[in-house]
Amino acid sequence: MEKFSPEQRLERATLRVAMHIRGLWEEKGGSDTRLLEALFIPDELTLAGHSQAFTGKGRREHVIPRLVIIEQCHRMLEARATDAQIAKFIRDHVRIVMISAEECERLDRAAHLGLRQTMPVGWKFGASLFARLEAAGIEWTAIATNA
Repeated sequence: MEKFSPEQRLERATLRVAMHIRGLWEEKGGSDTRLLEALFIPDELTLAGHSQAFTGKGRREHVIPRLVIIEQCHRMLEARATDAQIAKFIRDHVRIVMISAEECERLDRAAHLGLRQTMPVGWKFGASLFARLEAAGIEWTAIATNA
């Protein structure tokens, strides 16, 4: 078995995911947000940090909701993007931050925020990846990553 660096593992994982997204999109007209989960893209390759309130209990949170990323991948496919371009997009945008249970509730249930599966109003790709956490008042600390 060959030994791969974290960067190589992330590149390989995101390329596999991009190919699956394309295949499902071509066959069914869409794909599944679960393709962005840890089974396919290991958390240790995308973990950006943890909230200041995180004490070991809570959950892993995609800083940009999986639905937002998948929908953008579909738009890229419509524009004839290659698997390599989609994989790079995924590498650039999939980040995990560990947050507390209270912060989970704030993101998921606070109707006034409306951030469960969306980014803040007016947000566009190229802006802060962490705008959703910022809008919810979630302060977090970056950690050194392996990727």
